[in-house]
Amino acid sequence: MACLGHYCEEFILSSMSGQSEIGDFECTDIFASLKIAAMEGLVDQMGSNYKFGHDQIQLAAYSLIPENERGNWHLWIGCRVWENKSASPDKALFIVVSQLNKGASRMTDTLQMIQLAGLNLQAAEKSISLGAFVPAEFYLKKGIGLLGQKPWADHYDLYLKLYSSCAEVELCIGNFKEMDVMLDKVFSNATCLDDKIDVYFTLVSALHSQGKMNQSLEVGLAVLSQLGESFPTYSDIKSIIVVEYAKAKQMIGDKTDEEIVTMKAIDDDHKIAAMRLMFILAHTSFLTSRDVYALIVLRMVQTSLNHGICDECAFGFAAFGALMSSLFKDISGGYRFGQLSLRLLDRAKSKKCLPGVYAVVYTFIHPFLDHYRASLEPLEYAYNTGMRCGNISFAMSAVCQYCIHAFYCGEELATIQTMITKYGKIMIEHNQGQFYKFLLPYRHAVLDLMGHQLGPNQLIGDGMNEDHLLEECLQLKGTRAAAVIYHIRSWVAYVFGNYDLASKMMEERQVITLMSSPPFLSCSFLFVEGLISFQMAQQTGQAKWKALAYKSIEGMKEYALHAPSNCHHKLLLLQAESASLAGDCDDAVRSFDDSISSASEHGFIQDQALAYERAGIFYAKQGNTDTAAHYYNQAHCKYSMWGAKRKADCCLRKHDQS
Repeated sequence: MACLGHYCEEFILSSMSGQSEIGDFECTDIFASLKIAAMEGLVDQMGSNYKFGHDQIQLAAYSLIPENERGNWHLWIGCRVWENKSASPDKALFIVVSQLNKGASRMTDTLQMIQLAGLNLQAAEKSISLGAFVPAEFYLKKGIGLLGQKPWADHYDLYLKLYSSCAEVELCIGNFKEMDVMLDKVFSNATCLDDKIDVYFTLVSALHSQGKMNQSLEVGLAVLSQLGESFPTYSDIKSIIVVEYAKAKQMIGDKTDEEIVTMKAIDDDHKIAAMRLMFILAHTSFLTSRDVYALIVLRMVQTSLNHGICDECAFGFAAFGALMSSLFKDISGGYRFGQLSLRLLDRAKSKKCLPGVYAVVYTFIHPFLDHYRASLEPLEYAYNTGMRCGNISFAMSAVCQYCIHAFYCGEELATIQTMITKYGKIMIEHNQGQFYKFLLPYRHAVLDLMGHQLGPNQLIGDGMNEDHLLEECLQLKGTRAAAVIYHIRSWVAYVFGNYDLASKMMEERQVITLMSSPPFLSCSFLFVEGLISFQMAQQTGQAKWKALAYKSIEGMKEYALHAPSNCHHKLLLLQAESASLAGDCDDAVRSFDDSISSASEHGFIQDQALAYERAGIFYAKQGNTDTAAHYYNQAHCKYSMWGAKRKADCCLRKHDQS
């Protein structure tokens, strides 16, 4: 029992009971011996299982076995348990592999060593399925070590699986140096594309994880071409997108959801591989080339309709729904395919695609119709699932959106700060820093509102500032990240009354053309830039600001029509500012109060606070100081409840001055 550790289950002991002797020791009745040990207080019996009374007792018992005999004991136990594994095969596998690995130095039979390498592979595959990547790495390296320097040709399939799986595990752990060693072995010894395809998946994912997005996309598209799926990287890609979208719509025709969900499974291995690779590249291209991303998504849908269903189809239809909603403005159609993708997930053999599907559905589709807050739990679940199944990149994407959604939902700022700090650390630990960069502008805004720094231009900590981040994002063609930074800058500047800076940042943001954006971001663009435009129209009287302001109202009407819980209060505040600009005081009063009530009803405390403050400014301009003081006081209370201490103090000063 000491060879097994401090704890042992009955079925393991039963497999050894009554067996032949080892060396000078023979025990025909293990359980009788354990009963005596229990009476002496050396072991504790817990039902039918046994545990040493103390770790030191187990160590002392183990030390009684001569060192030169321990390997034989471990081999004997491993073989006996494997012979009697039927009672609990999964548990037996790990115990057997552990015991045989400890006794491997005593093995002299080459066939036994090959068989043990295969058992280590089985244990690794089981560990991977449980999300236990560090143990999986140990088993795989042990298996590789057991093969020694034997020629690949002698054990080709075993070598291929061990090295390919180890490369994938090193990717999940974030150990890219070791991963490269494993990849080189496979690329040097694999004899055909089919045998290299798994390590190509790993390579493309690894380049993405290391921030080498363009290289990842280049390698992935080259492999897709070998699989029979070529993509144009020239000409007018936007026109091609329109054509391919129309083609996909035509292929869908009048098919019902039930007909799509029950389509046959893909039986072409190259098409399955292409779908897997397009799933990986969709994430990469989303961050680097939205045009290529759209083409990949449309090809995934077309491939599914032509050849059948596989696990990755769920993502293809989810991303197709997002394109319909964001790019082609078909919100109901987008919602349909978002729901369809969730049904396809139920048919999937694994949960590896779930993080990507949830990240798309609950970031790009559901917020068009549902409250932002309804996305929080699914996005958190997507993160946890991705971390368990090894889909680290999409897990980080999901948790990045989880933090951003929480910010736009009006969660308490200290909570947002804690979330960004917690998940940012995990992102860095897993070499996924590109996602942390997306969170930095929000972290800066949170700290600024809480009063932890002085100005809206510099990020504290992290060895970087926003200007450096902007430059880096633009060099990587990360225009969405740049747009977000300008947007957050403009919003913070507006909140703190620095309207000239706000308008400057707004104009910088509008220079960047985005193919499509999540609804919460597009809505925020309209809302903040509409408010800034009304303020600048008040200050300057320039027609361009009025035009931009009224355009924001028209855009916000569309969002409020589909998702009033997210956008109606924003529309009302813009309309209040419009009435104020036009001198319609009665309408302004009604709209300010309605905006406050609507924001309160739907839980947007930050927008409620802002509406109170803007109403206070309106009344102060009218010379109604008592009413202005009331609204400033309410703004102070709401900002304080949100955790925006610095901003709340600003409102308090306005209250004192009114």
